[in-house]
Amino acid sequence: MISDSLSHLQSEVQSYYKQLAGREKAKRLARFEDKELLQQQIDELKKELGSVERDYWLRWRTEIAGLTIPEADAEIVVNQWVGEVEILEIEPAVQSNAELMKVLQEIKAELSKPGIPAAGKLKAAIPLLPGVISYEMELDTEGLWRRIFPTFCSLADKIKK
Repeated sequence: MISDSLSHLQSEVQSYYKQLAGREKAKRLARFEDKELLQQQIDELKKELGSVERDYWLRWRTEIAGLTIPEADAEIVVNQWVGEVEILEIEPAVQSNAELMKVLQEIKAELSKPGIPAAGKLKAAIPLLPGVISYEMELDTEGLWRRIFPTFCSLADKIKK
């Protein structure tokens, strides 16, 4: 069962992404003289978001170790993650970052290991993800998060039951 603290952290992360999206939209629409202040607010939100995301992923790492994940659900998540990693690998901002490419290749290798059940692959890949999420770059992390996060939400809902 997923803990209340993980659910709380999940809500916090979603809230930060909404705030970040709002500030970024405001910056695009703002007068030139207001853009610097908005950028400072965006930078501060990213710092706070990074801290909450780290806490979230550490909590996930702890909780995933003791979970029994149905193989069918794990297979769906693993397949979605492989697709997301492949999408990230072709992003120019990612390709120019050797360390990030290395982490993505490690995740893909874990998710592609033959002969290992998907639940085992999933448990092995989750500890690798915090390195990807915490990188700062010009990348559509909100879009990525929205594509990946519903998978976690549905998996968490199934585990709660």
